[in-house]
Amino acid sequence: MEVMIYYLFAMLSILLTGVGQTLIKIGAHNDNTLFGIYFNPATATGYFLFLIVTISSVLALKGIDLKVFYALTSLNYIVVMILSRVVLKEEMSRNKLQAMCLIVLGVIVFNS
Repeated sequence: MEVMIYYLFAMLSILLTGVGQTLIKIGAHNDNTLFGIYFNPATATGYFLFLIVTISSVLALKGIDLKVFYALTSLNYIVVMILSRVVLKEEMSRNKLQAMCLIVLGVIVFNS
């Protein structure tokens, strides 16, 4: 049970990284000025989430091997693809869906 908490921190890092990246993308399109891009609520929240990700990653690495943690972080691609489709309404091609499946398969094989 104790090791599970470290995996929960890793999953939190993965999810918040995707959310943070999505918020930064939203913030980048909210204004045309450099100041407006960096100092709007979406961008600021995205960067704040990256601070939480840093803390969560350090906590995860206390109990998970580095190689396992970074294999898990490849799941960020999937989180970002899903969020870009759902939140940003970006297209998801068949190739991207196949790539998502390969990423998941790779993480499963690596950790088995």
